[in-house]
Parts: sequence; structure tokens; C-alpha cells
Amino acid sequence: MTKGRVEPLTVDDLVVAVRHSAPVDLSALLLTAAGRVRDAKDFVFYNQPDGAGVRLMHGGQPGIALALAAIPPDVAHVRIVVSLDGPGGFDGAVPEVRVSDATGNTRYEYAVEGLHDESVVIAVDFDRDGPRWYLRAVGHGYPADLGELVRGHGVEVGGQTMPDVYHGTTVLDPGQDLALSDIRKSELSLVKMALGWDPVRVQGPKGLRELEIDLDASALLYVGDQLVDTVYYQQLTSKDGHIRHSGDNLTGEGTGDNEVISVDLARLPSAVTAVVFVITSYAGHTFERINNAFWRLVDGAGNAELARSNLRGGGAHTGMVVAKVYREGGAWRLQSIGQPIQAGHPVETISQVASYL
Repeated sequence: MTKGRVEPLTVDDLVVAVRHSAPVDLSALLLTAAGRVRDAKDFVFYNQPDGAGVRLMHGGQPGIALALAAIPPDVAHVRIVVSLDGPGGFDGAVPEVRVSDATGNTRYEYAVEGLHDESVVIAVDFDRDGPRWYLRAVGHGYPADLGELVRGHGVEVGGQTMPDVYHGTTVLDPGQDLALSDIRKSELSLVKMALGWDPVRVQGPKGLRELEIDLDASALLYVGDQLVDTVYYQQLTSKDGHIRHSGDNLTGEGTGDNEVISVDLARLPSAVTAVVFVITSYAGHTFERINNAFWRLVDGAGNAELARSNLRGGGAHTGMVVAKVYREGGAWRLQSIGQPIQAGHPVETISQVASYL
């Protein structure tokens, strides 16, 4: 697996193990859709090795056993955290995550790269979507210690709890709305909306062949309910120059992000009230045929992932209104929308976006 990749799970009983050159501790957080624990029992670690459907394994390589069918229905995510058992940071060393089934067969492997002075990393998430579970490679290095990370999810540590926000990667369900300052400790000036997906292989007369899926990320700029500009594959820069598109990816080839839209929030004209992000399927391929599609919001200054949502769920639609960044009281907020539409070109989304302004 590579960072950002999402894989559907076909078995309920799994073991997550981590191999690293230095001693590490594994822990797990059972989270609601809001990214919070229900109570202290949802933090599984060396002093509390058992949770609902999650168990810390002792002896040998650090590991966590999951019985997904036993996880309570109000738990939407299981977050696996790796922390160094000693001073210092990862300093470029790469922890290797392996996910195996109950018989010991390796199902997924993920090398968490790009870590520097961080001593804690959110390695992978297990995300629930209705009756199904998905594995997501996160690889988000946390700048503070384990105590602050778990307090940010609502766990009381040392008699203190953090405010009801999480400063780090947040999984957003459709309809969730939060201030950008709530998912980042300082005010954001540059954000990037990234889109990723994988090519699809279909059976043809000569065997399997790749079906070229062309998804397009676009940004619509609004003053109130009036559209004033559009950034997409045929217009890669906004008129004021403060929103830029990385260019058209026609197939989904390549790992990680396939298309990126950068938004300089600090320099956008003060009249702009909202930037709405939409995704369309140029050739009319419906989303039910698309593999591992996701969008994510990234801090443009440090490239830390702030929020993400998966474009899974299929459906016979060719577009989606994924999110909007909008001003409220002088501050920027993010709303995850995640609503399917029928559109092969960003112009076709305009009438369908109006109800989300």
C-alpha cells in the first residue's frame, strides 16, 4: 500500500503488526464518526490491552488483533498508532506495517515513509462504511507526544482532556462542518485539495485491459450565490492567480494524489465567500466502476494532511460535490458535502452546486 490508499476488507479477523529498527509501542483508538472516543475504554494500549473487538498482543513483534464484527456499531473508525519506546524521533527510519488474516497470511503491507523528528505516527485507519470495513494507509507523523494525540481524541490523560477538537488528520463524513482552525492549531493560509484514484482493469476479448478512468477536480469560486470564476483542467489558474490546478490526469496512473488544487486563502479577494470543490468523470464512467478514489485537504505550508473523505459507495453517478471552504465571521471553515451528481464537465455542476452554498 501507499500513503492515502484505501482497500476494502473481505475478512473480519485481522492482526496489525509493526516492524521497526528501534523498539516501538502500538496502541489503538476506537472512534466515533466525529473522531472522538466514547470513553476511556476506547483507548487500547499497554496498560489497557483489551477493548471492544480490539486486543493488544504481547510477546514478539508488537501487534493488535481486530475482530471487526465485534466492534460496536457506534464506532466508525479504529485508528492504529505507532510510538517510539524511547527518546528522539523516527529521523527518516521507516516503520513497516503488516496486516494479516487470522491464519497468518499477509493481506497488506505499508512502509510509513517521510517521518523526521516525530516520535508518534498515525499508521493506518480501519474505516466503517455501512456494513463494510476499509483499510486506509494514513502515515501521518504527529508533532507532539502520544499523550497529546490521545487527549485530542477525548481520552483523559493526567486528569486533563483536550478541547472537543482534534488537531490532525480528520475523517469527515458527508455533512460534517468544522473550522479550519479546529483541525490545525494555527490559522491556515494555503490549503490544497487533492484527488486520487486508481485505474480499473476490465475483462476484454484478449483478457484483462485497463479502462482509462478520467476524473477531474475543479474549484468553483463564489461571491454569495454568484459564480465568479472556475479553476479546472482547461483553466489551471484563477483570474486573480491565487488558485492553481496541477494539471489534468487522464487515467489515474501514479501513486497518491493525481490532481491537486492549491488555494491561497490569505490572498483570495475579500469578496470571495466560498470555494466549492467538485469532481466529474469526463468520459461518463460512473463512480461504481472507480477504484480507491478519495479527496483530501492538505496544509499547503507543511503538506500535513488535515482532512479526507473517500469517494467510495459507488452508484450510477458521474460526479460529486465533495466539499466547500467558506468564510464565516472572518474565519475559514470546511464542510464535507459528499453528494453525488450527474456531470461530466465542471460547467454541468453549477446548477447542482447552488443548494450547497
